[in-house]
Amino acid sequence: MAAGLLEHAYTWQSVYRMGRFTLSRFLPPFRPKQENHIGEAITDDSGRIAYLKTFRLSETQVRRGHLLNRLAANDWHLANTAADLGINEAQLGLRLESAGFGLLLRQDVLDGYRKAGRTRTG
Repeated sequence: MAAGLLEHAYTWQSVYRMGRFTLSRFLPPFRPKQENHIGEAITDDSGRIAYLKTFRLSETQVRRGHLLNRLAANDWHLANTAADLGINEAQLGLRLESAGFGLLLRQDVLDGYRKAGRTRTG
């Protein structure tokens, strides 16, 4: 049913512990055009799963997660993230806006990225 769930290594974060049980959340590596899941699990002190809930991500959600993941890996530095992705900073800014994250950028910065984008295409 969810073959892609078992094909990836996930990033796990323990969120809460109560007695011998631990609630953890997990994130995928956000690989485009592949099955990606996020979810949470409750495990006992032996590591056995007592509860598991996963959500399969759409391709749009995977692209958004990939962008946020790359930004976080580069300490939210736009120029470094753009270089990591093999694009320029203006292209990254426009990609962030297209993904619905335009509000993360100051309006004047976003306007500058838009202008730079029009200059390249015009």
